[in-house]
Amino acid sequence: MAESIAFDGIDITQLYSTIVKQGVSKSEASVIVGSWIFENLGRTKRVFNFAEPFPETEPACTPAPFAREFEHPDWVDGENVVQAGQTPGEIGFNERFHQIERDLDRLGGGLGQVFTCMAEMRASLHALLGEIRTEINRLNADVYEAGHTSGGGATVEKIPSHAGLLDFGKYTGTTQFFDKKVSVWQTDSGTLLLPTLDTVGIDVLVGPKVQGAANLDRYIVETEDVRKRFPEEVSSDDLVKEFGDEILTDGRSVRDVVNVLPAGSKYKNLDALVEDVSEREASQVRTSVGADVAVTAALGIDSGVTEIGTADVNRLESIPTRARAALIRGGVTDLQTLANTPSDKVSEILKTEGVSASAGDAASWTRYAGTLMRLRTGIG
Repeated sequence: MAESIAFDGIDITQLYSTIVKQGVSKSEASVIVGSWIFENLGRTKRVFNFAEPFPETEPACTPAPFAREFEHPDWVDGENVVQAGQTPGEIGFNERFHQIERDLDRLGGGLGQVFTCMAEMRASLHALLGEIRTEINRLNADVYEAGHTSGGGATVEKIPSHAGLLDFGKYTGTTQFFDKKVSVWQTDSGTLLLPTLDTVGIDVLVGPKVQGAANLDRYIVETEDVRKRFPEEVSSDDLVKEFGDEILTDGRSVRDVVNVLPAGSKYKNLDALVEDVSEREASQVRTSVGADVAVTAALGIDSGVTEIGTADVNRLESIPTRARAALIRGGVTDLQTLANTPSDKVSEILKTEGVSASAGDAASWTRYAGTLMRLRTGIG
């Protein structure tokens, strides 16, 4: 927090703490202290800082390196045999087309990540411009008042106050107060600061916020060194120390994902650690304003339905289309069934249906479903 402000012998931080200790909520205390500051310190020097963070880089938006799987050596007429299945020295048409499918799925996932990151960046820029607008309005008010200290013309009401019975106030934007984002309202009674709310969009199912545990599970399944190093008990600190710089499929590092856990957390095995990551990721989304509406809209279920597990597997667009179709044919039709099905069973279903998928794929999809099951309070 910035250095505390003092006025007429009163320390603002102490004033805020005293008000809170009297049983006033933190948001109401911010409004009271904010109004007091604007009333008494309105002409002091101000320092503008953005309340909305906008880092230079975003690890979650760094695309994973793309390595094309499909490679086709030139055929020679009369020498090469064209066939569907695999034989020694020839992978066949089926596998060639499956390689193309997997390449397209990876490209599609990367493109979806790009659009998600662009949408999040647009929202952040909108908030930053709102803060600049707030500061410009405050500067404009200072300049106007400085030039009209002896009085001015009649004030024209843009919103009728109904003979002064109602005071709608004027929203001027957002700023930062006590390290918290607040909205600024100008009223006849002075300036009011009200807490702002963070919301979650309906892209919640494809955003990185709910896929960390799934990608971490995929990495653990596909990386033998991790399983050998931690066959039983593991701590979050030890995992980060030895494998923290490893990059997951969404471009984030192991450290980025595991940082959601409290420092020094210990678990009986790697699966329990990933399970806790899943719960904490879901909790962060679940407690955001608008999360319930966003989740029900994204999963296509009625807002009154308490069992989120009834959502159709076809809603999980991060899972390839052919894999979803194979799971449905194999009896895995809804979110809860996928979350409760062991990953080796998922692999077996896909193999039976002729869909190529790795053990890491199956592990990440079941873990992903488990995280989604926790997105509504009390579910999962």
